[in-house]
Amino acid sequence: MPTLSVALICQNEEANLPAWLAAVAGVADQVVAVDSGSSDATLEVLRQAGAVVLERPWSGYTGQRNAAADLCTGDWILFLDADERPDAELRQALLALKQGPEPREAGFELGFKVFFFGRHLAHGGYGQERHLRLFRRGAGRWQSREVHERLVVEGTVGLMPGKVEHYSYHSVGQYLSRLERYSAQAARQMQAAGRRATGLSAWGHAAWAFVNRYLLRLGFLDGFEGYLAARLEALYTLVKYARLRELARGIEDRP
Repeated sequence: MPTLSVALICQNEEANLPAWLAAVAGVADQVVAVDSGSSDATLEVLRQAGAVVLERPWSGYTGQRNAAADLCTGDWILFLDADERPDAELRQALLALKQGPEPREAGFELGFKVFFFGRHLAHGGYGQERHLRLFRRGAGRWQSREVHERLVVEGTVGLMPGKVEHYSYHSVGQYLSRLERYSAQAARQMQAAGRRATGLSAWGHAAWAFVNRYLLRLGFLDGFEGYLAARLEALYTLVKYARLRELARGIEDRP
């Protein structure tokens, strides 16, 4: 019967791990974690749960994820972040994958159910979110990008039933802290791709980000959290294009 490894890259995830480990229990034949210098009880929690743990200096998302994949021994590998949990339907689909028959696909996209400040965002484009996270061992590799690294799979890709529940942000402060890092990485990625920005284009992209999420994709139906998600994405968009403009002028501030 095929086996499943569930892989995680982490740092200081003590608060998220109990729920994460409970969600993958009974589905995962192996849990693999690559840690990049946790100072809380993350390593202790993982080891007590029987996980295979590698302590490794941070080398970027791609390096950490590929290091985790190399430790996996399951026939299938599923990547989940510490704030992501498979729902009941996805758990059943994963069990069915292990029980056969053998699918022709080499990988599967997973639908996501996004929670923002504790509220499920059903609109604003979040309800259609999908990511390729499940693949046959040896058939996939993470590809380097500054932001939002990409999994590349050799073979056919399908869609797995069920959802990953993503508890993305718990507070405005947490969002702003990540915005600092992600916007700098995104600006460097865009510069490497030959992108350019002006003050007007930065404003235009930010305005479009808000209009698209909040109005065209009906984010207003998700109440204040839908409004806040659209406003903060507009802020992130403005900052990354402003930083791209700064890079072109020789100004760079690495957070």
